[in-house]
Amino acid sequence: MPMEIDLTRADAEVRASARWGDEAQSTAHALGADLDIHALSRFTTAVSAAARDGRPLTADLLATAQLLQRAVLAGLDPLRTGIAATPGNPLLVRLCVQDPALQAVPWEALCRPGEAMGFWASSPLLLPVRGVKSDIPWQPRPVRSVRGAVSVLAVAPRGGAGLEALRMALSERIDTGEIEWLPPVVGPAARRDALFDRLGREPIPHVLHFLGHGGQKNGGPVLQLGDQDGEEHWLPVELLAQKLQASLSSFLRLIVLEACEGARPSAFASAAEILARGGADAVVAHLWPVKAHVARACSAEFYRALAAGSQSKGDVAFSMNEARRAILGDFDGSAEAFSPVVYLRRPDNSVIFDFKGRKIERPASRPARPVANGIAPTLAQMLDKPFSLLLGDRFREQRPLLSGFRDKLHKELLKKAPAPAAPGLSMSSLAQRVALHHGVSKLDTAFRTTFRGAPPPPFIDALARVVGSGVHTTLLRHPWLEHAVAEKQPKRPIYVFQQGDRGVLMLCREADSEEWAELDEPPAVLDPEKAIVIFRPYGGFTPLQDPNRPLMTEDDYQLGLLSLGDALPDALVNVIRSTLNYRPTLLVGMSIVTGHHRLLLHRLYPRGVPHGSLAVLDPEDAERELWKNGSGLPGKDEGIEAIESSMEDLAEAFEEKGGS
Repeated sequence: MPMEIDLTRADAEVRASARWGDEAQSTAHALGADLDIHALSRFTTAVSAAARDGRPLTADLLATAQLLQRAVLAGLDPLRTGIAATPGNPLLVRLCVQDPALQAVPWEALCRPGEAMGFWASSPLLLPVRGVKSDIPWQPRPVRSVRGAVSVLAVAPRGGAGLEALRMALSERIDTGEIEWLPPVVGPAARRDALFDRLGREPIPHVLHFLGHGGQKNGGPVLQLGDQDGEEHWLPVELLAQKLQASLSSFLRLIVLEACEGARPSAFASAAEILARGGADAVVAHLWPVKAHVARACSAEFYRALAAGSQSKGDVAFSMNEARRAILGDFDGSAEAFSPVVYLRRPDNSVIFDFKGRKIERPASRPARPVANGIAPTLAQMLDKPFSLLLGDRFREQRPLLSGFRDKLHKELLKKAPAPAAPGLSMSSLAQRVALHHGVSKLDTAFRTTFRGAPPPPFIDALARVVGSGVHTTLLRHPWLEHAVAEKQPKRPIYVFQQGDRGVLMLCREADSEEWAELDEPPAVLDPEKAIVIFRPYGGFTPLQDPNRPLMTEDDYQLGLLSLGDALPDALVNVIRSTLNYRPTLLVGMSIVTGHHRLLLHRLYPRGVPHGSLAVLDPEDAERELWKNGSGLPGKDEGIEAIESSMEDLAEAFEEKGGS
């Protein structure tokens, strides 16, 4: 049985009372002068500012969140009774807030005293939702039975990276058959008449996910739809709610508003509350705008929990707490976790889907666009969507150069070592011995004299055409990738973070510029949807062609591997990590039997290489089964798809895609 907490105000005084069942009800009590409407407004402003910057709550804000819980629950014995009455099951807490100023408060940030992470937003004991008040009586209806996939219809008037990011966030659930991705509504199809027509036709979705801009016009919330006659077109949310009530009330259960002002209170109600009044059992929205990569991570975890069924049992409030907990964990306690909120129309519980008797079938593989040179269709699919590149340093074309370097190290070693090194010694072991006998300066000199002016792998120019915005990693000790990308994509800013002689070296080439500049400070903002970020953990020659000591020895790989967290602000590190975690990776020139490659994979992807990743291997290495079985990969022994290709065929595939 849920608990209801009423939050009201009289002038500046804020009051709370609670109801649990028909018999237990508390008397309204004031939160106190220290928590009047002015204090709560300051708290709201400070939390939203922390969310905007991707920061956790300060000690003062955390203390206020704990004080606020004490004040709200003061004398509310029914709440403790409710928790005790549902052992092992979290208690649904409906926050009934009608005042617009109070609706703006992040009540989900209330925190248990004495706990730094005891927020209601992520609590295993409480599931906070926002109640909906309506003059139309709520008519009980059965929880929607889902016998197969949960169908999701995305409405994205402007299409673009946000839509692709959502699909990538759901890709694993789509591939397992737990989510059905309906053809999204984009561009002209998102105009009002066309949208309303689509909402009245099969297949009707279980979930409607809106990505776009929201705002306020004429005192009410509006959503921006596709441009019409060259002008922006805004749809009053009340009209959309009426359409949903007329067409979808028997099927639709959930609406997700990933909009700039999705849950910001207006003179009448937030867009989310209006849509919940219109017939949806639940509406998810944001109190404040959040960064694209955080919204993507939130969606991925929310849908994972909701669609899995066996874990969440179709409970939207439980799934949202799981998503908020993931944001707090993955983004160093960022206050962005308090932005997504759930509006719930159902008064009895937050279960919106019934998965009993469910049978999940994996969707049939989609035919891939053929590639002229016969390269595997999986590569064509990879190049058709945003990906992260991991460019290794293992290429047949460079073997003569490496052999010359190995010979030089052997000769240096013979000058001091009592006996020659074994012929089959790995390059890192050989370099380690030279560094121990002669010092790293001798090793650096040998590297510079051997590799300065070396030719790049033959596919680099073609690869630079298909590398899009996002975060990419190269192990090459030369800036071949950076220079090629700068030439082929002059309109995109490029940031490079590489191993330097004294820590992290940061460089930038601005859009429409031919000059590289070394940065004294990290960039204030980094948008992986627009910029190209190149991570060079092995160091080497910089884009300015300055020689920096590269990683070459066993100790280098074990002790000196670059960690961005040691040099960049948490907000930038979170952006980079999130992009790496949620985009599939194209791995080229990597070997799973090479120790420092395995170590790097574990550093970059501690939770496993992202789903949908692809490794392109040299046919001579015979490693395909190892990659597919997950041998040596991080994560839970989950493998990734692997294909074999010569570098010539790979260059042709990149060239074809880049010219299409």
